[in-house]
Amino acid sequence: MRYKCFSCGAEFDDIEQLASHKRRHQVASGTGSPSVTCLGCGKIIPLDGSKVNYSGPLTCPHCQRTMKVVIEGGDIVVARLG
Repeated sequence: MRYKCFSCGAEFDDIEQLASHKRRHQVASGTGSPSVTCLGCGKIIPLDGSKVNYSGPLTCPHCQRTMKVVIEGGDIVVARLG
């Protein structure tokens, strides 16, 4: 299975490569607060402190679509619509 970065479109063979790549995006952005980009509408979903280590559904406040996410230490490991 191929994994695609929803920020820049790069593709990877395994989830670990994608997670490492995503960390570089987060360091480069320097926002300081964790966030997820909605896979439905492309808008930023800010995360509060309770979602620093989280696995489960996350609903976009903009388009109301729900993604299944895994967040570890504020880093997005997996994000899928559905």
